[in-house]
Amino acid sequence: MTSTLLRFATPLIIGLLAAPAAHAIDAAQWQNVAPMLQAALECRAGPDTASAAWKALSADPYSTTDAIKPPVAFTVFGLPVRDVSFYIDPDGEAGASYTSTFATSKASVRAAAKLDAKGRRSTRMGTLVMGGIGETHLSCTVEGSLGATDDENS
Repeated sequence: MTSTLLRFATPLIIGLLAAPAAHAIDAAQWQNVAPMLQAALECRAGPDTASAAWKALSADPYSTTDAIKPPVAFTVFGLPVRDVSFYIDPDGEAGASYTSTFATSKASVRAAAKLDAKGRRSTRMGTLVMGGIGETHLSCTVEGSLGATDDENS
């Protein structure tokens, strides 16, 4: 049964990942959501996913399948951002992640975000983690309730 499910689900998943973004966000919409998104990307505060500004950002207020390119200049930790993406588990079990892609060096991002030598920093909201191959990514990862449960059951 699992192989049948995979056989039918795989093309659907690939198609969804390859599909273009449902809509583009304009500059006015971006200006409304930018402060909320910047706070999440900098791991300072989670977004208000019920707000009209947040809902205009993506067809799904809990995730993006394609990175969103800001229609106007946008910075995270003072550095220009090429695109952003996010995932928020609506149930809170898997947590959330907010990722920005930079057109600058990892050293610049490490310094601006005040990351340690391993490219990490803990905040009250979550953990900032730098990564990327060929590109510099910075993600704010917020632990969900499953993370705490898994630790207790280990």
